[in-house]
Amino acid sequence: MTSQQTSQLVILGNGFDLQCGLKSSYKDFFRQAILDTTTINFGVKKMQAGVSGFWENLLLGYFIQYGDKDYKWCDIEAIIKNTLLSINNDEFKSAFICVYNKRDPIEAARHIDDEIKRYIFRYCAVTLYSISTQMKDFSEREMLSLLMRNLLQELNNFERRFCNYIKDNIVNPRKENELNTNYIINAVNLLEKITGFSNRNFDTIENIVHKEFKEFEEIISPYQKSRTIKEANVLSKEFSNLKHTHILSFNYTNIFDILEVESPCLYSNVHGKLCNLRCDESCTLSNIIFGIDDNIIQSQSKDTELHLFSKTYRKMFNTNTPTSILPPNNDNPITLKFYGHSLSEADYSYFQSIFDYYNLYSNSNISLNFYYSEGYEQTDAIYRLINIYGKSLSNKEQGKNLIHKLLLENRLNIIKIS
Repeated sequence: MTSQQTSQLVILGNGFDLQCGLKSSYKDFFRQAILDTTTINFGVKKMQAGVSGFWENLLLGYFIQYGDKDYKWCDIEAIIKNTLLSINNDEFKSAFICVYNKRDPIEAARHIDDEIKRYIFRYCAVTLYSISTQMKDFSEREMLSLLMRNLLQELNNFERRFCNYIKDNIVNPRKENELNTNYIINAVNLLEKITGFSNRNFDTIENIVHKEFKEFEEIISPYQKSRTIKEANVLSKEFSNLKHTHILSFNYTNIFDILEVESPCLYSNVHGKLCNLRCDESCTLSNIIFGIDDNIIQSQSKDTELHLFSKTYRKMFNTNTPTSILPPNNDNPITLKFYGHSLSEADYSYFQSIFDYYNLYSNSNISLNFYYSEGYEQTDAIYRLINIYGKSLSNKEQGKNLIHKLLLENRLNIIKIS
């Protein structure tokens, strides 16, 4: 009789990259890539020279209004959600009336007291007016659709800015192949603590990869291929222990891509990942996604173009996603491991799908391990996540005692990583 092989699904959030020293938070991004910090001490809050865009200006507006008192102002995806729901609200219907009546949209916005809402209103009205001058006959729905597509294009530009910012923190663009070695080493060691693939502490890049000559296939034309021998990066043998590990990362980084090695496990970036080039306005290689949860869109009664901003909808166009990103649901034990994820409502659709797939309530082979580093405890978020999932179960009584059942069966663990 063969022993059962335990598989693990590791779910990583931005806390992973932050813990490893990568300045990947939205707050860091705003301060380093958008805000002109040289003028702050003089009471002037403005954007850096050459920076523009709807979402960039909106972030600045939130910063001016809330400052450093409340960092919720830099939660980009919450801002996207609130902005879109505001535009979809009847309060902004007057923006369309301005266009129909040929009124000055800036003058029409004076009745709005909140500076952020006033900015959104002005942008919408001006954009709609510009659209109306190019169309003879148009309906309100057509105008709203074009407005939403305009905002999506602005979001694409914003995503490219973020993509370049993260790459600048991983690779120095002025010195070819100069990597942020501290981040890489920290990431590998933290991954080891979470997955247990090695008993070793990696302290240099040379511990992690070495050079070997390997055979590559090169495409000369659609009809002819050739093989060539090249020097390649190869991972240390310890990484082969990751073969039963699946990594589901909500970050835009992939440590094995950065090291330019073949991944030893199935590694999927849920919302896209960085490309290896600088991203200009015409770039189509970077596929990182900012957006909102599909549940929010489905809760809206109006038939709108909000789905364009759904992470699920946008992910449909990502052809780089593996066909299967979850360990198979068979009779073998599977541990779902979480680290660095805020467990926010923006990603509840993913967690619900995963828990449903594995039949979390009844399947005793499935266990949940939530890892954290000191100072980043999230017991409340875990409690909220499982309770909200419990409410989605068809048997409401089972949903009410889900946490209790998981604890009794030792299938829910909160583990501190030193």
